[in-house]
Amino acid sequence: MSGIVGWITGKIKWLLLIAAIGGPVLAFFSWQDGERVRKIAAQGIEAQASVEGATRTKRRRGGTSYSVDLAWKDTAGKDRTAEKISVSTQFANRIISNDKLTVDSLKIKYLPDEPGKDAVIIADDAAKQADQDSEMIYVGGGAGAIGIVGSALFFLLGRRRQESEEQTA
Repeated sequence: MSGIVGWITGKIKWLLLIAAIGGPVLAFFSWQDGERVRKIAAQGIEAQASVEGATRTKRRRGGTSYSVDLAWKDTAGKDRTAEKISVSTQFANRIISNDKLTVDSLKIKYLPDEPGKDAVIIADDAAKQADQDSEMIYVGGGAGAIGIVGSALFFLLGRRRQESEEQTA
């Protein structure tokens, strides 16, 4: 019985350590992406982009993400493209029906001096993307706090138990 308890305790320690490290990392990257979305929304140039394709990615442990491939002409008339632009599930449900795209084009905002997908957002989905990033900041911060406090408690309790065993021996 104590072997099972020790095994479970060891797994909990590792989970808390992963949360202590992974939570703040998740919060940081979510904050960084939220800042990117806000910058493009505020400073980006609006354009109409044709939707070249959409991708649904199902993960092994559940969850599905969606992205679209876009093409448009910038203000100078130059052809531009961006692949795998993430969209929220709610937005994907609006533009995809029965595995078929229901739109030919979308209103976007882009930064003219920056190439690639990190300089493009879909205007109608920007608010939802920023909301998701804000939620993930809280999730990451909460996971980090729980991981740090839990790891500290396990460390202190484990140390006290070792000290009391040494004193009785």
